[in-house]
Amino acid sequence: MNSGMYTALSGNLAAQQRLDVLTNNLANVNSAGFKKDRILFESTLASVKNPSQGDGTLTDAPVMSEVSFATDYSAGPLQQTGNTLDLALDGDGFFAVNTSQGKRYTRQGNFHIDGNSRLVTADGNEVLGNGGPITVKGGKVEINGKGEVFVEGNRVDSLAIVDFPKPYPLQKAGGVLFMPTGGGGNEQPAGNTAVKQGFLEVSNVNPILEMTQMIETTRYYESCVKAVQSYDSMAAKAANDLGKL
Repeated sequence: MNSGMYTALSGNLAAQQRLDVLTNNLANVNSAGFKKDRILFESTLASVKNPSQGDGTLTDAPVMSEVSFATDYSAGPLQQTGNTLDLALDGDGFFAVNTSQGKRYTRQGNFHIDGNSRLVTADGNEVLGNGGPITVKGGKVEINGKGEVFVEGNRVDSLAIVDFPKPYPLQKAGGVLFMPTGGGGNEQPAGNTAVKQGFLEVSNVNPILEMTQMIETTRYYESCVKAVQSYDSMAAKAANDLGKL
């Protein structure tokens, strides 16, 4: 395949992948605790020295892009809601929750109480305390900055707020949940992190920036399509002209 054609097609694929990431970010702009994704490309240029072929040897390989994905764990703005069971973390760390697939972690704190008096996430996952799933039976619920849970003035448990060494050994497990990668994430208690009752951490997606990047990526995609069409036209013309000789 013509190296120019290959380069243009590679650009098409890269642009499509980036559009998918940007679209997902924008779709979750209103999801509390959502962390945006970024896509990274590392290009290998054609006709560069290839160490495997000896010094001075050039490779005729076309431009290729190695794609990697990364999550931006920067904190989103805190929004006051006044809801007693809305909680936000001011600092590093995650709430620990129990799901049908095992223990997961999240920054989304729009909790509620289910029919079994358990404190659960919006998706019904149990919120974990130091003593296991937190049970809330009674009226007035207060949660202080240390994550201690009080019901009618009586301490019932303390939220399990954990952190991990950076860079975070985590991957997304659907929605706003995270899970450790590899053999485990070296979970540890979060330090210097305050719990704010009546607040939610909103998504860290900047919709204006994401829209701007989407427009730029769409234009780049269109340019690559035109380049592919041009190379295809030249190849067809060359084949037809050679056929006349």
